[in-house]
Amino acid sequence: MRKKTDSRRISGDALSLESVAKALSDLQKRLERLEVGVFGEISPPLTTPKPKRGRKVDLDPKELVERRNRLISWLERTWPQLSVDLRKATTPQHAMEAIERTKEIQEYAFMPRFYWASDHFPDQLWQFIQSKRFRGNPRNLAGAMAGLPELSWKRSFDVCTRKENRALQPLDIHAYWDYMRRKFPDRLRELLAAQSVSEIQRVLRKSPSNDPHYVRLKKNPGKVLEWLHAGRPG
Repeated sequence: MRKKTDSRRISGDALSLESVAKALSDLQKRLERLEVGVFGEISPPLTTPKPKRGRKVDLDPKELVERRNRLISWLERTWPQLSVDLRKATTPQHAMEAIERTKEIQEYAFMPRFYWASDHFPDQLWQFIQSKRFRGNPRNLAGAMAGLPELSWKRSFDVCTRKENRALQPLDIHAYWDYMRRKFPDRLRELLAAQSVSEIQRVLRKSPSNDPHYVRLKKNPGKVLEWLHAGRPG
């Protein structure tokens, strides 16, 4: 004789499963809000939303600057090779692949969307590096890409440029070679030929620049050659 099913037990089990499912859903939503609040968007989306024309997308300028600074740290650390690869790129795909290869040099955590999903933005990346705003400067690249996908690269670049404060984030030593190549090519050649700290000081005094990155070199003449060679393309 078959035992009668306890309807109260079934009802209790169903209620229990429903409660567990709801609790898990609530926990997932709370975790997602916590991750965004603490780290920003750190994982690539299944689809990448595009800024809509005619409607201004709100993005907290403080968050945008924080994204830019994180990208600066990554790009400048890998700039010796990345700068060469970007100059050689002839298509959006080549440029995107160059960006992807930098993660093999050193991987970073808690980065903006462009880092984790750079393959979603090949056209934006290519448009920027082909524009006059790039100028071979990794900080310009960081500023343009920081606002994606909420902002266009032009809007992101403009806001980051207005908010720029170079003194707050020293140049990574791996970016000094390219910085001197772009801004002070004559001084770079003379520094590489210098034989002593006093000669390095003499060379640096030839350019009375107030640029904080250059001033830092003047304050650390004994480190100049070390920093330059750290960023020398292989």
